[in-house]
This record gives sequence, structure tokens and C-alpha cells, in this order.
Amino acid sequence: MSLLELIRLIVRYFWHIAGTALVLTLLVFFSTKNDKKEYATHTLLNTGLISGYSIESSSSGRIDYAKTNNELENLINLALAYETHRELSARLLAYFLWQDYQGALDILPENVSDYRKSIKELPIQVTERENEESLLYQIIQIRDKDNENPVHKLINSENAFFGLDQLANLKVSREGNSDMIRMEYSSIDPILSQKTLSLLTDIFITQQKANKEGQTDSVIGFFKDAVDKSDRKLKGAEDELLKFRVNNQIINYYEQTRFISGNKQELDRQYQEELKILAASKSALAKVEAEIVDKQIIPQLQSKIAFNRSEISKQTAMLTQLELVNDTTFDESRYIRKSNLGATIDSLKTEMTSIADELILVNQTAEGVETKDLLTNWLNQVIIKEESSAKLEVMDIRKREYEMIYDRFAPLGSTLKRLEREIDVAERAYLENLHSYNQARLHKYSSMMSSNLKVIDAPYYPDKPLKSKRMMMVILAFLVGLVLPTGIIIALELMDSSLKNPENASAQTKLKIAGVLSKQPAHPDKHLVDFPQLNKQALNLLVQELRAKTNGQDVPREVILLSTQHGEGKTLLSESLKAYFEKFLSASDLKIPEFTFKEIDAILHEPYAQSDLQGAAIHLLVARANRKWTAADKHAVKVYSKLAGQKPLLFLNGVSVDVMEDIIGEVPKRRTWLRMKMKQLLTQGFKPATI
Repeated sequence: MSLLELIRLIVRYFWHIAGTALVLTLLVFFSTKNDKKEYATHTLLNTGLISGYSIESSSSGRIDYAKTNNELENLINLALAYETHRELSARLLAYFLWQDYQGALDILPENVSDYRKSIKELPIQVTERENEESLLYQIIQIRDKDNENPVHKLINSENAFFGLDQLANLKVSREGNSDMIRMEYSSIDPILSQKTLSLLTDIFITQQKANKEGQTDSVIGFFKDAVDKSDRKLKGAEDELLKFRVNNQIINYYEQTRFISGNKQELDRQYQEELKILAASKSALAKVEAEIVDKQIIPQLQSKIAFNRSEISKQTAMLTQLELVNDTTFDESRYIRKSNLGATIDSLKTEMTSIADELILVNQTAEGVETKDLLTNWLNQVIIKEESSAKLEVMDIRKREYEMIYDRFAPLGSTLKRLEREIDVAERAYLENLHSYNQARLHKYSSMMSSNLKVIDAPYYPDKPLKSKRMMMVILAFLVGLVLPTGIIIALELMDSSLKNPENASAQTKLKIAGVLSKQPAHPDKHLVDFPQLNKQALNLLVQELRAKTNGQDVPREVILLSTQHGEGKTLLSESLKAYFEKFLSASDLKIPEFTFKEIDAILHEPYAQSDLQGAAIHLLVARANRKWTAADKHAVKVYSKLAGQKPLLFLNGVSVDVMEDIIGEVPKRRTWLRMKMKQLLTQGFKPATI
């Protein structure tokens, strides 16, 4: 939509727009005529959330702005809460009733009648025994009794003194980026505004302090119970571990198991060494016995040293037992026993050597080795064998003891680990709960120190009323009255999907435009537009289009006027064309007319024969500009075109005068000088109208 089209649209509906603006302006003007003046005051509270000092603020230099913003939002919501306003309304009512009883009611004279009217039906009698607090208690009792009593209705109304709807005008906001809160209120009376903010401040500070203390007490109680519970659990786990260690004789499980494992490994190593020594001695004995020629000497020697062998085996076993015991401290008695056993074994060995010497015969073997040397070697191997056998027997016993210790200690480890794990978990839970408990107590004391909100600016008595907004409301109403209908008209125009102009009609019907004709008023002579001249120009363009379309064809040329619906204006067009030809053609031309016009009824509703369409030079479809082009219209025209052998031309009937200007140019009408200049400015700018 161009600027010129927009202006034409506004001009077309000018009186509707102006009428709406005038009515709305007058309505606001008279409805605000008796409005009372308003008096506003404010108060400023310092919360100290950022600038204040608390116990917690010393622990960290950073300020949590997200938490601070949340705290401020909570404070603002608390001041605007429904319960806060209910208490404020009840306190205001109690205050004014008490002031009225004492004769100290200090409201403006013009508001006294409204005040009396507000409290007229209240079932409250003020006596000498009453005070402001007792009145407040009485008001709350009556208010909460049911929803139909006068006090409840007064508080939950739009009453200018005590109504919750009036208190909804309270404004509570953060003062810039500071940690201060600003409260504003305006009412019809200055003392009412001042007292409302004063009472609200008291209620607000009291509720904030109660909320803080209630929250911290519940948190402290929770963590105190958690600390006691985790402490009992920790002590129980420690007692269980102590009992387990005592019952199983465990001092340090991991050192004990490491010590046992090391000893067992050393025992295994010694055992393997003794096995090697025993095997070597047996092999050496067999070789020596095979080399001795006198086979009788060995049994004799064995019988004589049998006791010594037995004693050596016994003493070696006792010595091995002492050596396998690892002492962490020096034991003198054990050291003496080991020395005595070693001496006894050496004595037995010497005695065995002497016995062997007595039985040795001076003789030699086939290899040239003397029998004495062989017997000495044999005796040494016997001693080694006896010692190894004795040691292995003791080591076997010791190994079985280690296996029994292993079987006993293996399950103790997992149980001990589980008990230690339980203690660790219980201890961590206890320490965490204890830390949380201490933090909660710290937070409580910090909150108690910082929850005392301070009044920076107390609510003052407003001496002057606020500037009246009546004129601004009247102007705003006038502007709304202009903009709203204009917007609706433009929106309806943009959403209008009717044929309305040649561009829309051609796009929707897919037919070529042959001509247009404006909507005819009931009284053309009373209109500024020269409709006869306008119709003449429109019909002239139509005739020229018909002539161009049928150029070279014999006369008379038949033109069929058709429409898809009734009432499209075929007859009006036919009569207008006949009048046009009669007026502008000579009598000789009329004898042999250039065009003959034939009407066909609405093709969607009435039947027609194909023979009626034969021989027609032009088919002219007449359609109203204010109608929509439907799918039925499209189908009817499609069928008609097939029967006629050609597409019809479209004639748009009943268009607006503004659309006619786009077709024929300057619309013939009477214009004022101002409108002529405005039109010239919009169409040509500052260019001259002539060469």
C-alpha cells in the first residue's frame, strides 16, 4: 500500500475516525471530571546486604550478586505479599478508628464524608477500655470469621482508605544498583499516605526478622540432629573395631601380616636349601658306601654311633626351633641355650669321629683312597643328613603353623577393612554435619545482625498533591481514538481479499481487464465527483478496448455480457453502453451498429446453450469489485471458456472512485485549493504541473 493509497483510505473513513476520537475524548473528559487529587510519599530502607558488615562477610572478600539480587527480590515480594497487605489494611482501620474516637482524626475535610461512609456499617464499638492493639485484634477476629461480614468486605474492596485494591498501588523497588529498597504510595489524603507507609515499614521489618530467625532455627535444629546421629554412629563403629581387635589379638594388622609373610618366605627359602643339602648328603653316602671294600665296617660303625646320631638329630631340632624364632629384642637366656646346644652337637660330632677312628683299618680302595678318609667322609655325610632331616622336620611343623596363621588372618583382613571403611564413612559424615551445623549457627548470628533493616528516609507528610493526569489522559484518549480505528481500517483493507481493483481482479481471475466502472451514488448531483463525466471516460476506455480486440472483423460485432452470479451489473453496463453509443455516434452509424450486446444469465445458476455463444466476437465477464472470487467462479469460467472457444474479458463493476483515478487519470471533481496542492505534492512532489 502506497502513501497515496493510505491517505485516500484515511480520507474515505475520516468521519468515522474523527467521530471515534471525539467520543472517546469526551468519555474520558467527563469520567475524570470528579476525580480527587492524590498525595504521594515515599520511604527508603537500607538492607545492608552489600554495604553492611556481618560475621560471614569477613570470611570472604567476594560478594555474591546473584544471592544479593535474590534476597532483594524476596524483600520486595514480602512487602507486596497479600498477607502483608491484609495486615496493613487491618492496622490502618484500627489506627483511624482509634484516632477518630480520640477526636484526633487529621484527614482532609473533603475526605471526612468518604471516611464516615466507609466505617458506617462496621460492627465495632470503640470504648474507653479499648486501645489500638485491642481494636486490631477485634478487627482481625471479625475479618477472619467468615467472608460475608462488613469488615471482610471493606478490606477486600476498592475502598480508597482500607481496600486491598487501593493498597495494590503500593510500589516497592530497588533503589538503583544499591542495596536499598524504596517504597512509594499515593492516596486521596496526605495523612493516609504517610501512615500507610509508616505501618508498612513496621510490618515489613517485623516479618523480615521473624522469617530470618525461623529459617535459621529450623536449619540449625536439622543439623544438630544430624550431628548427634552421626556421632552415635561413629562411636558405635569405633567400639565395634576395638572389640574386633581385642577378640582377635590384632595390634597392627598390616604390619603383622607383613611380618608373617616375610618369615614364611624366609622359612620356605631355608626349607628348600635344606632339601638340597639332604639330597646331596644322601647321594654322597651312596657313593662312599659303594667305594668301601669292607662292607662289614659300615654296619658296625652305624651301631656304635646310633645313639650319637639320635642325639644329634634331637639337639639339632631343638637348635633349629630356637633359630626360627625371630626376636626383636636380645634374649640372653635363649642365646645361652643356643650356645649350649651348639656345643653339645659339636661334642657329639667329636665323639662320633673318635668311634670311627677306632674301627678304621689301614687299607686302601681301588682308586688309592685310604679307608680312613672314606669313613671320615661317610661320617660327615651322615651327620649332615641327620642335621638336615632334623631341621626339615622342625620346618615342616613351622610351615603348618604358618598355614594355620594364614587361615586365621585371611578373613580378618576383609572384616577389618570393612570396619575401618565404616569408621571412615561415619567420621566424614560426622565432620561434614558438624561443619554444616557450625555454618548454620554462624549464618544465624550473621542474619540476626544484618536483618535489622534501617529506615533512611521516613515517610513524610505530602503538602502538595500530585499533578493531575487528567489532561494527559484526555490527550491519550484522543490519540487512541485516532490510532485504533485507523489501525483497524488499515488492517481490514490489507486483509480484504475481494476483487476491489484491477490488479487484484486480474491476479485472482487470470482474465484480462477490459474496463472498470465506479460505484454509482444514489444522488450523483450532491456528490463532489462528476459521475457523468467519470462514466463517460470509463466507457470510452471500454469501447476502445472492444474495438482493439475486434479490429478487422465485420460489423455488427456481437458482445456477450455474462456473469457467474446474479446482480453483477450486466444490465446497467448494457444500458450505459447503449446510451453511450446513442450520444456519441451519428444517426447513420446507429443504423448499422458497431456492436450488439447480448446478456446471458448467471452461468453458475442458469443453463445456457453452446449455440448461444457461437458467433460472438467478445465475451465480457461482469463482476462486482466488492465480491470474492471463489473456486466455483473459477470452474464456471473455465467451462465457459471451453464452450466459447476463448477466454472472456473481465469488466470490474462498482469500484471506488480512488481506483478510478488509477485507470482514467484525474477524477473529475470539485476540490479546494488546499486539497489540490496536497494532491500535487503527493503525486508530483515539487515539480511543476506543466512544461
